[in-house]
Amino acid sequence: MSGENRDVYLVYYKRTAFSRSRPNDPPKDVFNNLRMDEALAELLKDSVRSTGVKQREINDVILGSALQVGENWMYGGRQPIFLAGFPVEVPAMAIDRACSSSLNAISIGAMEIMTGNSEIVLAGGMEHMTHVPLGDNPMVSPNLKLLLRPEYMKYDMKTGFYMGLTAEKLASVKGIKRDEMDVFAYESQRLASKALEEGYFKDEILPMEVEVEGEMKIIDRDQSIRKDSTLEQMKRLPPAFKEGGTITAGNSSPLNAGASLVMLMSGKKLKEYGLKPLSKVGAFGWAAVDPSIMGEGPVPASKNALAKAGLSVDDIDLWEINEAFAVVVLNAMRELNIPREKVNVNGGAIALGHPLGASGARLAGTLSRLLREKGKEKGIATLCVGGGQGYSMVLEKV
Repeated sequence: MSGENRDVYLVYYKRTAFSRSRPNDPPKDVFNNLRMDEALAELLKDSVRSTGVKQREINDVILGSALQVGENWMYGGRQPIFLAGFPVEVPAMAIDRACSSSLNAISIGAMEIMTGNSEIVLAGGMEHMTHVPLGDNPMVSPNLKLLLRPEYMKYDMKTGFYMGLTAEKLASVKGIKRDEMDVFAYESQRLASKALEEGYFKDEILPMEVEVEGEMKIIDRDQSIRKDSTLEQMKRLPPAFKEGGTITAGNSSPLNAGASLVMLMSGKKLKEYGLKPLSKVGAFGWAAVDPSIMGEGPVPASKNALAKAGLSVDDIDLWEINEAFAVVVLNAMRELNIPREKVNVNGGAIALGHPLGASGARLAGTLSRLLREKGKEKGIATLCVGGGQGYSMVLEKV
């Protein structure tokens, strides 16, 4: 393939609703009786049903998860394939770059198409943070030799670099105040609530039928959106991670379960199937930072992506910056000089949720929809990554 045939188009995007994970009280999670590999299988089936793509023409399926232990283990990506009933000839892989896993999955799929090695790729991810918790997880065993590394902040023996404390340090180092974080978090809840009321998310959520408290229910809305949240309530919340700190449950993303998926297609296959794409994949970039301020990651990653695309910050119309913590987005906005009105226009992870391995594809899918619906030209989806990294992708309106 050559020329436009190697262009990469995003032609499908769907996700589950994101539940509110409750590792200490599993029955309170509406997805407690649903495994996320099964949810991914439903998305896989819907992708071919919606596009008309022949299963045997799928060249690769690339799926991400941040905690690939317990039921998040995907058998090298094959388990969701089998659950979806795809032919055994459809290959797959599972990847882990922590929070950016599914965005990274999309970029690997894009590279396969750009190099002529694939023409149709499914990419996405999942996380079940009730069944496979981030903290106090006996299935996760960090190397305790890192306790001897004095150049980093305290290394938590159960969770590695404790995410909440990295957010505290970033806020302190960059002089970002709690008031700024609380206002941003409130705005995220307000924007997401407005989008929910307008029915915006219905077009991207595949409803899941799940047994909840002995009854079969259809779960089709995100469970962490707080429509009645007020700024005054945000300001009253106590610090969540250290005494006298500024990071609270309100200005952080919650724990969630969910899955997301996109389909990528070459220009040749796009013509063959006659599909209308949501977006075109441009450049992507990644970077590593001090893990004790891992929330800095989106800044150098986005600079790398912009440089590869030959663009400046001013060329970007919309940004989807993952709200792992409000301070992460505020820092990126300040460092890159991004106006607030271009960022997370329908709210972000503080309201919608952050099921780690599913978030990247959610950002790319949401951004793709927004570019088309708002008639904007270019956008960036970006995340900070546990362990001290960032990942960014430029998407373009077709």
